[in-house]
Amino acid sequence: MRCFFSTAVLAVAFAFSASAQQQTPAALQPPPRFLAKDLQTLCEGAEGSARLTGCLRYLQGAVAIYELAVAEGKELTWFCAPREAPAAMLRQQFVEWARDNTDQMGTDAIQAVKLALADAYPCQGD
Repeated sequence: MRCFFSTAVLAVAFAFSASAQQQTPAALQPPPRFLAKDLQTLCEGAEGSARLTGCLRYLQGAVAIYELAVAEGKELTWFCAPREAPAAMLRQQFVEWARDNTDQMGTDAIQAVKLALADAYPCQGD
């Protein structure tokens, strides 16, 4: 009888624990990783599409954050894209890099952008 009671208590505790885990609000869970392949899908979107706009904004944001870090004194030489580089040119560089580096599509998108732009726009002396 004692074994049955212990088993029943464990079963109830497990069921309660599993139920509580399933009810965790989505807002409290970390977002899914945004991978290089996800960015590639956006960047290969049709002209004027929301996907392509998302790609261009992501690339512009990545470069802007990098430039902000450098302007605040961080000694970074990951890439040296021209300040006036249009987003479409950054997109072209990323798409070409992605097609040549399919083995990197499982990495985080921001890491892939860093690698792609370093390949396309190396800094002097690198």
